[in-house]
Amino acid sequence: MNIEKQFWKLIYYYVKYFNYEIAHISKNDTEVWLSNKNKKKLIIVKTGVSSSQEIRFDKSRVLEHQNEISEYTGFIPKYVTFNYLTEKIFTYENLNEVHPIHMNFNVIRNQQDLLKTLPNPIIAKLYSRQNDKTSLYYKKRLYSNNPIEKYMLKFAPVTYSLIAINIIIWLFMFLIINAFTNRSLLDWGGLVHFNVVHGEIYRLISSMFIHFNFEHILMNMLSLFIFGKLVEAIAGHWKMLGIYFISGIFGNIVSLALDTNSISVGASGAIFGLIGSLFAIMYLSKQYTPKMLLQLVGVLALLTVFSLFMANVNIYAHLGGFIGGLLATFIGYYFNKDRKLFWILLGVGILLLIILL
Repeated sequence: MNIEKQFWKLIYYYVKYFNYEIAHISKNDTEVWLSNKNKKKLIIVKTGVSSSQEIRFDKSRVLEHQNEISEYTGFIPKYVTFNYLTEKIFTYENLNEVHPIHMNFNVIRNQQDLLKTLPNPIIAKLYSRQNDKTSLYYKKRLYSNNPIEKYMLKFAPVTYSLIAINIIIWLFMFLIINAFTNRSLLDWGGLVHFNVVHGEIYRLISSMFIHFNFEHILMNMLSLFIFGKLVEAIAGHWKMLGIYFISGIFGNIVSLALDTNSISVGASGAIFGLIGSLFAIMYLSKQYTPKMLLQLVGVLALLTVFSLFMANVNIYAHLGGFIGGLLATFIGYYFNKDRKLFWILLGVGILLLIILL
């Protein structure tokens, strides 16, 4: 077993697929701490261990220095797992603990030992596939200081699922029913003012999964891949899904209020909501440079200008989705941080909905 490659590959997989962040790297790159703040979990991956005495020392180090650990991770861990990658043979005693901290110690000497440490059998199967990537490849990806690159590294199942659903529906409409006329778009759930005000509320959602043509779905899915992954990596899977649907529905309501004659379809309102959410996240976190904010503004401007030159673009849904994404993110953030501001923003959102309706 190539210890160095498996060391960095294991860390890479935990960061990409299991929502862990690198909290600390030792000076000689032989020990890396991975933290999951939501689950209060800490995984310490080490190489170079050659005796059970070193493992006992690590155990006492965690038990006696919890406050120091919290300075790196931002929390006092409830679960700590040590993964030791080594080729040394030594007597290993069971040092696992359940109180006061749930602690597990895994000595990994081969591929089978390593795969057992991965909590998901599907990811373990993916990990076991051979590739020609080197330890330097994984190390460089993990060492990147660009937050955008770090977020794009993350596995985003909600984003991938939304893309898959949109593509499957488009292929069904294109290959099986060839439904791209105004009448067929109406029949299959397009957003139309007359139908919605007469009770077909489902069109506020169904229209988000229908696209006019190949260029329409290609543009939207590329945008969803980028902005969906970013929001999902920052906010989390379910919050991203909530922002997506709230933005899309809000954008569709704006469209219905301002355009009573057109048939509207597409995910672009929800996607512009994700962009609005990113603006809100950058403002709230105060961790992003003016350069990064300017880059996001540039992308938004480019998408807006590009959409103006495309046929049948619903600019009202774009604008409404953007506002919906901003509001949803601010309301969600201030629910725990500032309850007074939360109620003010919620009131603004409700008032806008009443006016639009």
